[in-house]
Amino acid sequence: MKSISNNEVTMLKIKTSNSNVKFSASIFRSFTLTIALTIVMLSGILHVYFEDISLNQTYRSTLNNLAQTSQEASIMAVNASTFAKQIYNDMNVSKLLYFSSGDPLDTSTAMAQLNSYRATSLFIDSIYIYNYQTDTFYTSAEISANSVWKSNEFYDTKAVEMVKHISDYKTLMPIPRKIPFESLMLNNQEKERDCYTFLLYDTLSHKDEKNVIIVNISETQMHKNIDGMIATSDKNTFIINDRGVLITNSWKNAMLTDLTHKPYIQVVLGSGESEGYFVSDVDGVKSLVTYTAPDVLGWRYIRIAPYSVITSGINHMRLYTIAIAVAILLLGLLTSYLISRKLSLNVNRKLVKLTTLETERRNHSMALRQDLVRNLLLGSGSSNPHCLDEKFRLYDIHLDAKNHFAVTVLKIDGYLELVERYSVGDRSLLKIGIMNIAQELLNAYCPSFAVDMGDDRIAILLNIGEPAPDSHSVLPASLWRQIQSFVGDYIKVSVSIAVSTTGDDARSISRLYTQATEALFHRLFFGHECLIYAEQIESLKAKSYVYPISKEKVLIEELMLGRITEASRIFREIVEETAGYSYMSYHLAVSHLAFAVNNAVSTIQKNNDISWDLSINALLSGLNDAELVEDMYRPFFDVFVRVSTSLEEKKNTRHDEVVGKIIAIVQQKYMFQELSLESIAEEMGLSATYIGRLFKKHTLNTILNYIIEVRMDQARTLLLTTELPIGDIAEKSGFSNSPYFYKAFKKINGVTPADFRKNGRLQEEGVREIS
Repeated sequence: MKSISNNEVTMLKIKTSNSNVKFSASIFRSFTLTIALTIVMLSGILHVYFEDISLNQTYRSTLNNLAQTSQEASIMAVNASTFAKQIYNDMNVSKLLYFSSGDPLDTSTAMAQLNSYRATSLFIDSIYIYNYQTDTFYTSAEISANSVWKSNEFYDTKAVEMVKHISDYKTLMPIPRKIPFESLMLNNQEKERDCYTFLLYDTLSHKDEKNVIIVNISETQMHKNIDGMIATSDKNTFIINDRGVLITNSWKNAMLTDLTHKPYIQVVLGSGESEGYFVSDVDGVKSLVTYTAPDVLGWRYIRIAPYSVITSGINHMRLYTIAIAVAILLLGLLTSYLISRKLSLNVNRKLVKLTTLETERRNHSMALRQDLVRNLLLGSGSSNPHCLDEKFRLYDIHLDAKNHFAVTVLKIDGYLELVERYSVGDRSLLKIGIMNIAQELLNAYCPSFAVDMGDDRIAILLNIGEPAPDSHSVLPASLWRQIQSFVGDYIKVSVSIAVSTTGDDARSISRLYTQATEALFHRLFFGHECLIYAEQIESLKAKSYVYPISKEKVLIEELMLGRITEASRIFREIVEETAGYSYMSYHLAVSHLAFAVNNAVSTIQKNNDISWDLSINALLSGLNDAELVEDMYRPFFDVFVRVSTSLEEKKNTRHDEVVGKIIAIVQQKYMFQELSLESIAEEMGLSATYIGRLFKKHTLNTILNYIIEVRMDQARTLLLTTELPIGDIAEKSGFSNSPYFYKAFKKINGVTPADFRKNGRLQEEGVREIS
C-alpha cells in the first residue's frame, strides 16, 4: 500500500507541475502573438512606403548619371568627327588620300603628320588613310611597325571590307567593332581590340569606290566614362544598340555580345522610345534595371544594381524594429518566468530530484553492461560460455554465449573534424545515436549489442545462427549499407564498417574483434563509408610483398630534376600497389619512401646551397593518423612542391644575374658602333638566341631596343649640356652615321636634334627668368 500511496503522490505532483507549465505557456503565447503582430504591421508599412521611395530616388540618380554618360559619348563622337575633318583638310595628308603615286619624302612627311595627330589624343587607337586608286592603306597605329599596306595584305580585314562597301556605312557615325590582329603574330598574344570606327568620305560622289579616312577610337576610354573601376563596383553599366547588341565591354560580357536572349533586355527593347526602370532577375540576382531612351546615336544606356544594395537601409530599419520587438518579448517572457517560477519552485525541485535518481540508476546500469562487453572484446574478461550466460542474464543482455558470434566494427569517418566541432559529451551522444540505429536495424535479423570502444570506434556483438558456406556474408550487404545510410541521414556523419568471420561461441569474440579492427586499416584504400569483410583482408596476409627499389630510384631521379608531377605519380603508384597486400606492407613502403625522400632532399639542398628544415618525422606524420591514403600523401607532396619551388627560385636568380650583366655591358660600351646582340653574346660566352629571349622575358624589351634607348639618352644629355656638333654627338652616342641618327632621333623624340637642343635651352632660360 505504501508504494501505491507514493505513486499517487508522485502523479499528483506531476499533474500540478503540468498545470503550472500550461499557465506559463498561456502567458508566453499572449506576449508572443502581440509582438509578432506588431512586427508584421511595422514591416508592412516599411515595405509599402519606404521601399517605393528608395527605388524612385535611386532611379532618378541613376538616370542623371546615365544622361551624363550619354553626353560624354556624344562628345566623343563629335570630337572624333572634328578630328577626322581636320585630317581631311590637312594638305600633307591629302597627298596620301588623292595622289596615285607620291614622292617618298612627301609620304614620309604625311605619315609623320598622321602620327602626330594620333599622338595628340589619348582616345585615338589608330588612323587609316585609304587611297582607292592605289588600293593602299596608310596607317598610324602603335600595334604595327609597318605603316603602308596593300589591301590584300592589311591585317585589319574588317576595315578592308568596310571601304570595299563604303556606301553601306554612314559617314562620321560610330561603328562598334573589333580590330583583328591574328596575322601580326604579336608577342603579347592580343588577338583583337575593341574600338569605335568613324568613316569620312566624299558623300557627293556617286562612285562605288571612294577615298576614306578611318579613325578608330579606343573602347577603353568610353569604358572608363561608363563604369569606372569595375572591379570595385557592385553596379554594372553598359550600352546596347536598338538590336540588343552590347556596344561596350561589361564586367560579365564582351563587346558585340548579343543580349536579346536575356529577359530584362527584351523588356528594355520593348519599351519603345521611353526611359524607365524595373526590378528583375539578372543572372540569378534580384536587381534594379535602369535604362534610358535611345540617344542621337541610337544607343541605350543601362545600369544594373543589386536590389539588396538599394534596400539595405530599409533592411536595417526592419532589423531595428525587430530588435525592439524582441526586447519587449524577452521582457514579457522574463516577467512571466519570475511569476511562474515562484509558484512551481517546490514542485520542480522534487521532479528534478526524482529525474536525477532515475538517470543515475539507468546510467550506472548502462555503464556496467558496456564494461562487461568491452572487456570481452578486448580479451580482458572471462569468456567461459557458462559463466558469461549468467552475467548476460544479470545485466539484461539478450545474447547466448554458447551460440555462434560475429563482430562488426564501425569507424566514424572524418573524426578529427568531429573533435574540433563537438565536445566530449556531444561526441558520446552522437555515438549513442549511431549505436541505437545499428541495433534497431540488426535486431530484426539477430540479437546484437553495441559498445562504445572509445575515440572513433563502435563495436557490435552479433549472435548469429549456423554460418552460411559463404562465411564472410554474415548478414546481407544491403543491411550494412542501410545502417550507413540511416547514420548519414539522421546523425549527419559517415561510418566505415568491417565485418569479421564467425566464431563458434563467446571464446572467439576477442579474436573476431581484432580481426575486424585490422580489416578497418584498409579504409585507407577503400575510402570513407566503405564496407570491408575481414575474410577478404585475411587472404592478403598470405601474399609476399617485395618493395620496388627500381621505381624508388626513378622517383628520386625525377625529384632531383624538380619534376614533381612525375615524382608524385610514381609515389602514388608505389603506395597504391600495397593495397593488394597486408597492412604492414603499406607501413614498410611508406617508411622506405620517407627515408629515400629525406636523403634526396638533403642532397638537393647541399648541391644547390638551399637550406630549410625537414625531418623524417614530418614525412611519417600521416602514416598512423591518416584516414585515407590521400592524407598520407600530403606531407610528401608538400616537400615535392617545396623542392620544385626552391630549384625554380635558384634558376631565376641565375637568370637575373645574366640580365644584370647584359645591362652593365650596354651601359659601358654603348658608344662603340660594333656593340650588338652577337658581340654581347660572344663576350658572355652564351648563345645570342638564349640571351635575347631571356632579356625580353625579364625586361619586356629587346637588347637592340635597349641599346638604342641608352644611346638616345646619352645623345639628349650631350645636346643639352655641350656645344658639340650634332655629328660628333651622334658618333659619341654610338650611332653609325648622322642621317640615321637624325631619323631615329626624330622618330623617338618627335623633333630634330637641333630643335630639341633649342627647345631645351629656351626652357632653361624661362626657368631662370622665373626664379
